[in-house]
Amino acid sequence: MTPSWHNRVTSFEPSALRRYLRGRGWHEAGGVAGRSIRFEHATAGENAEVEIPASASFLDYRRRLVEVVEVIAEVEGVEAEDVILSLSVPPSDVIRFRYVGESVKDGTLSLDDAIRIRSARRQLFLAAAHSAVAPLPYFARLTRSEPIAFIADCREAPPRPGSFISEVIVPVSQAIGGEDLEPPFARRTTDLLARALLRTSDALERGDDDSLLKGTQDGLSSNLLGALAELTPPGGRGALEILFRWEPTRAAPEALRRPIHLGAHLFAPLQEVARVLRETSEAPGCELEGFVARAERADPEDLEQPGEVVLVTTVDGRPGTSRVHLTLAPEVYRQAVDAHKHAARVRVTGTLVRTGRRLTLHDAGGFVVESDEA
Repeated sequence: MTPSWHNRVTSFEPSALRRYLRGRGWHEAGGVAGRSIRFEHATAGENAEVEIPASASFLDYRRRLVEVVEVIAEVEGVEAEDVILSLSVPPSDVIRFRYVGESVKDGTLSLDDAIRIRSARRQLFLAAAHSAVAPLPYFARLTRSEPIAFIADCREAPPRPGSFISEVIVPVSQAIGGEDLEPPFARRTTDLLARALLRTSDALERGDDDSLLKGTQDGLSSNLLGALAELTPPGGRGALEILFRWEPTRAAPEALRRPIHLGAHLFAPLQEVARVLRETSEAPGCELEGFVARAERADPEDLEQPGEVVLVTTVDGRPGTSRVHLTLAPEVYRQAVDAHKHAARVRVTGTLVRTGRRLTLHDAGGFVVESDEA
């Protein structure tokens, strides 16, 4: 039976094949004018050659491209479907998540597991993107604009057969001109995510859970570790393998080319590590939205003194609502009292700190009343 990808090759223009090959280290080596362009590839003493038709209108275009894809797949050591996927999307880093074990041997997931894994995977990438902007041990809210835009650009590939395999496609622009510039934000994020996962895997294998509390610069935030904990294999058995395939025109550390293997038994400490990081870390630049539950001054008659406010809000990583204490300057405190009176939603920014069971927002600023409607 003819593989389904054979019919898809005709959707690729010759220019797409040429750009793909140049990006992966193939070199143009002549051809037949008006008919084809020949590309060569040499690694470890082995040579490969493909010939790209000059026009998609040729009658044998499909057959010749099938041969080209098969040769490329053999050279790259991947399946032909991987080559087709790479040709179908913009230049990208591709992150493959593969669950192995009895519960997924038929390549399916329960609906609940599928929802859990998709949600956790999104949080994993979002946390890594926030660390790429400014690494912190805990992000009270994952709402910064650049990471949100990054997530919007990511795509999920169709699941693959073989246990349960799904892939996230992260568009990463090709390097042009060979200039030694900082890579684009998307590559900085996938690079940081890979290093965070590798460090986590190595620490868990050594039984050195405490070292995960000291990996902020490598992207180990409470948010990322909590999201990873939610990626535990279905049924608590089997393993999760994560493999990064890098956009080839940009260098990737050799150590990050091997699969990251996480057996089900390694996931148990992650929630506790995430909780400890969350409960012991300050969260600067935290923006909170909610309602004023209480507003009071030590001396109600002294209108020139600051006031104490309790804000009922939601904090990422904490179930339900939280009560956050903050101190406001006199003129801002009057706005808070008015917001409390009219049950208006407010927004405020500061550094979120936990002391025992008490949450406090230090250096509160940017206080805004969102609505005056009751």
